[in-house]
Amino acid sequence: MAKKQLSEKDMEVITLNTAEELKNQEKVKIRLHLPPEQKQKLEAAMEQGKEVQWPYQVVAINGYVYQIQLGKTVEVPKSVAEVLEHAGLI
Repeated sequence: MAKKQLSEKDMEVITLNTAEELKNQEKVKIRLHLPPEQKQKLEAAMEQGKEVQWPYQVVAINGYVYQIQLGKTVEVPKSVAEVLEHAGLI
C-alpha cells in the first residue's frame, strides 16, 4: 500500500500545530557546550565592536526550527531538550 504524499499545505498545518504545542509545553533551561577558548574569542571580538556570528545548534521538530546558541543558558520546550539529550548534546 502506497503512502499518501503530504502536500505543502499539509506540512504547513503540521508545522503550525507543532509550533502551538511547543509554545504551550513546559520549558527547561539548557546550555550546549562551547569550548572556553572559542567563547573568549567571540566575547573579545564583541567587546571590540566587531560583528560576531555566535555558533548554534539547529533542532527541528515537524518543520518547526530552533537555533540554540552554544555556551549560553537558554530556555527551550521540553521536547527540544529531549531531542538534544538523545543526540548526546546535553
